[in-house]
Amino acid sequence: MKNIQLVKHLKFDDTSNMSKDIEVNEIFNGDHRRLVEVRLRNGAVLSRHKAAEPITVQCLSGSGVFTAGPDLEDVQDMQKGTLLTLEAGIEHEVTADPEIHLLVSKFKAV
Repeated sequence: MKNIQLVKHLKFDDTSNMSKDIEVNEIFNGDHRRLVEVRLRNGAVLSRHKAAEPITVQCLSGSGVFTAGPDLEDVQDMQKGTLLTLEAGIEHEVTADPEIHLLVSKFKAV
């Protein structure tokens, strides 16, 4: 039995798709968690949305602003190394300043 599963070697300086201002790519979908890589460029906004499950969001590079709540009243500046958590069902939005690379972990109910 193999205990370690390599998901992906993340490329922090990847400029292969610079024509897209918003990239959202699922990189893993298992029984208990889902991992999503998000890249926003040129001040792009990942518009208000919510996840059905609790999430963590880690900023891998760049900077931006994460807002959450019914009126997006909670604000967290994001920069390389920022890690935050959000409960299920909370509306949130991300704005790049000017670009940001995120890793989102979604935790599924057992």
